[in-house]
Parts: sequence; structure tokens; C-alpha cells
Amino acid sequence: MPAVTGRTTDGRAVTGVVTTLSSTAITGPANSFEEEDAGRKITGTGIPANATLSSVTSPTAAVLSVAATAAGTVTATLAAQTGEALGFRGWGPESDAESETYSVAATNAGQVTPDRITSPTQGVVQRSRT
Repeated sequence: MPAVTGRTTDGRAVTGVVTTLSSTAITGPANSFEEEDAGRKITGTGIPANATLSSVTSPTAAVLSVAATAAGTVTATLAAQTGEALGFRGWGPESDAESETYSVAATNAGQVTPDRITSPTQGVVQRSRT
């Protein structure tokens, strides 16, 4: 599974996730979680079957939908998000940090450059969450 680079709907493994017995809070190393991970299924030792990430509170912390059944440091697997695609076909992914710098005022002032089409020959088709 790929490492986190920009927004992605692909599944991935996150090493170093810390679970606490009877707690829904989990933590991980830098850049373990993204806002878009909320709602994804998550598996790993001490994480109950059919658990999901209820929310992502920071790049290093998230909340499980159910309490962990064991304490430890594990490799957790975030399932691929099916039925969801982010952005437009033909556009390159952006990171959360990039997307949060965009504003109409900043763009008009020339402080940020909006995304550029990465493939000028590929049609741009809007895709959305379903």
C-alpha cells in the first residue's frame, strides 16, 4: 500500500499506531492520518472487527468508532475508500496543507497558485463523494 502523498482513496498501512485498552483514541507517527480518513474501515491487532475512524483530530491522532480491545503499538490498515474519488480526473492531488492555503483573496493577490492540469489531453470530469 502506498505512503500518504496528497489526498488519496487508496488503502494503506500505518505503522506505529498506538492503541489503549478500552479507549477509542489512537495515535500514530507524523502524518499518519488525514481529514479524509474519517469513515474509513481500520483493522489491526486490538482494533475490533468492522471498526472505522470516527474522526481525525490531527495528523497524529484519530478516534475509533469502538473502543480498542488491547493496548499496544501495531500496524493498522486503513481500507480503500470505495465509491469515492477526490478532485477531477486529469488534475494532480494536493496535500491538506496546500488546500488550506487557498482562498479567493490569496489567489487574486497572486500569493498562491491554484492546481494545474497535469494532463492537458485528458478530459476533466468532476468526481465526487458518493
